[in-house]
Amino acid sequence: MWALLVATACSSGSVQGAGPPSGAAAVSSTPAPPASRPEATVRVDVAIEARTTDPATAGFATVVKETLTDPRGWQQAGFAVTFTDDAPYRIVLAEGPEVDRLCRPYDVGGRFSCQNGPVVALNADRWRSASPKWTGDLETYRRMLVNHEVGHLLGQHHPAVHCPQPGRPAPVMAQQSSELNGCTPNPWPLPWEIACAARHDEPLAPGYEDHPRSTCGPA
Repeated sequence: MWALLVATACSSGSVQGAGPPSGAAAVSSTPAPPASRPEATVRVDVAIEARTTDPATAGFATVVKETLTDPRGWQQAGFAVTFTDDAPYRIVLAEGPEVDRLCRPYDVGGRFSCQNGPVVALNADRWRSASPKWTGDLETYRRMLVNHEVGHLLGQHHPAVHCPQPGRPAPVMAQQSSELNGCTPNPWPLPWEIACAARHDEPLAPGYEDHPRSTCGPA
């Protein structure tokens, strides 16, 4: 998230993203299908770092790579994520106190995750067991968490309406860890989120922002 929730940490651990205004048209009921990429591709080099050693977090790097190279993800918006140890951006899995430090001045309270400048910091306890409000399975939660926080790294914000239409998939940039509000769990950007990101009108790796808003939403 640009960083999770600003004063109320991104429950999914997050960055902030473009979202639909009140009264906006209903979003698609299914996650975005693979689509042709925009001609201009933005390359985003990331390093993956697990600062944990327990079996429950052992497959972290694999899940991150699979999620960020999946055709249902942000590559539809013209982003190409590559992985290298000396990359300018880092995706870090760590325990709560270290995530708190990496996220400051965002307050994630030892529970949430964030994106703060070049760092995406994911809370290891969330990775192990999701959140009490989550109604989906753990694998789906992990992919949602990665796409949400990396979405912030790519310049996307929390939507103004976190569940535009109950019973349909939540926007991936909604704070699904804490408030599904009647929407169904969803790990992938919705078509309108892809369209907003494909404009490439937001900077990568934003620093601290106090509840930023985007004018982009569902058509």
